[in-house]
Amino acid sequence: MQDPRLRLLVTVVLSVAAFASTLGAVAAIVWWLLATPRMKALPRPGMLLGLIAMIAVTALVSEWGGGPGLSYLIRMVAVLLLAAWAYADTKEGEVLAVAVWALGNRIGFEIGLIAEMGLAGLAVIGRDVDQMRVAMALKGIRIGARSIVPIAVLLIVTQIRRAEEMAGLLVVRGYTLGGRICPTFETDSRDVLASLSAIILGLLSCLPVRDVFILLH
Repeated sequence: MQDPRLRLLVTVVLSVAAFASTLGAVAAIVWWLLATPRMKALPRPGMLLGLIAMIAVTALVSEWGGGPGLSYLIRMVAVLLLAAWAYADTKEGEVLAVAVWALGNRIGFEIGLIAEMGLAGLAVIGRDVDQMRVAMALKGIRIGARSIVPIAVLLIVTQIRRAEEMAGLLVVRGYTLGGRICPTFETDSRDVLASLSAIILGLLSCLPVRDVFILLH
C-alpha cells in the first residue's frame, strides 16, 4: 500500500475491530490474507512466529483455566499481523509526513519526529541482536533463558545512551520546537479499494452476527 495515510487508517480500523470482537479479528485476518503479500510483508518471520507461539501458550493457559483463550489467541494474532505488516510497509519519513499532514508543522512535526526516531531505534535493535547472535555463536554460547535478561538490559541501556546522544545532537544543531516539510503522497486505486474493503469489514464486524447475515442476504 503506497499511501501511508490509508495504511494507518486500515491498521487502526481493523485493530479496533479485532479488539471489539472475535468476528472482527477473523475479518482482519481475512483482509490481511487477501490484501497484503502475507509472510513476504513481514520484517522478521522467525521472530513473529516466536511471538505467536508465546501468545498461543498464554491462550492455552487461559482456556485451561476457563477463560476466553481461543478468542484471545485470534484477536492477538490479528493485531500482531496487522502491526507487523504496517511496520514492514512503512518507509523512512512516512510517519513524519503523515503526522505533519494531520497535525501541522508544530505538534505534528514533534510527534512525527519522535515516531521516526522510535522506528529507527527498532531497526538498530534488530541489527544489534543479529550482531550479538554472531558474537555468541563465535564464542560457542547458546542463547537461552539465562542470557535473555542480560541481553535485554544491554539493549535498553544502549538505546538510552543513543537517545541522549541524539537529543544532544539536535540541541547542538539548534532544534527547539516544530519544523516545516511539504509532504506528498501517492494514492493507487488498489489502495483505495483495499481501504474501503477494510472499513466495510470493520463496520460489519461491529454488528451482531444476525444483522450481518441479514445485510449479506
